[in-house]
Amino acid sequence: MEMSENQLEIYSRQIMMKEIGERGQKSISEASVLVVGCGGLGAPVLYYLAAMGIGHIGLCDGDTVSLPNLNRQILFTMQDLDKPKASTAEKRLKALNPNLKTTAYDKFIDKKTADEIIPAYDIIIDCLDNFETRFILNDTCIASKKPLIHAGVGEYYGQLMTITPGKGPCLRCLFPKGTQGDGSPVSSDPGKQTGVIGPTPGVLGAMQAMEAAKYLLGQKVCNDGLVTYNGINLTMEKVEIKQATDCICQKHRSGL
Repeated sequence: MEMSENQLEIYSRQIMMKEIGERGQKSISEASVLVVGCGGLGAPVLYYLAAMGIGHIGLCDGDTVSLPNLNRQILFTMQDLDKPKASTAEKRLKALNPNLKTTAYDKFIDKKTADEIIPAYDIIIDCLDNFETRFILNDTCIASKKPLIHAGVGEYYGQLMTITPGKGPCLRCLFPKGTQGDGSPVSSDPGKQTGVIGPTPGVLGAMQAMEAAKYLLGQKVCNDGLVTYNGINLTMEKVEIKQATDCICQKHRSGL
């Protein structure tokens, strides 16, 4: 697909980078990305994906916009209250990039939905707020051989990891059998909310968009460990994670 003069000008600051050029920009423009969750993480991810020129973006979220969302979910305004997040975010992205192809799924993802829609995309981005659904994405992406870019946030802190099936660990290596280090279940209580300051998901969402760009450009991504972010002292650390020998991603790697 040839880029128009208008597109060449819009993406000129990317194209002038030796790591991208016109060939790299074409790879970006021909890519499809599914973002699951259009909230605190999803909003900056979606904005940067659309702005960098991704060709097709899928948006999946069954929630509606509410007042407590507005401190961090930058695609929404007071006029969007009670509107579905996915289709409302879709309109914002189309206003930014009219050439963008979008598909909005105004529903929460489950195993059936994941099996239906994930194979159609090149990259999946996890912008969820609970691990039950994250494990569904993790398992489906491994089975479909699709990269999954995970991030999670709370208060001033965040974490990021890219899962590339067959080439590194997955979320089940990080949380074997769906448990934390102390053996307690990894779960989110719908009645229990975690505080978060708006810039925290902004930082991690931007990092997720960067990982997507790097993957499409054939560059090194963070698929061998977990990056942790501390907004209090502005530091990041990377913890190496090994593939668990009995994990589904190891079985996938060995072809079992």
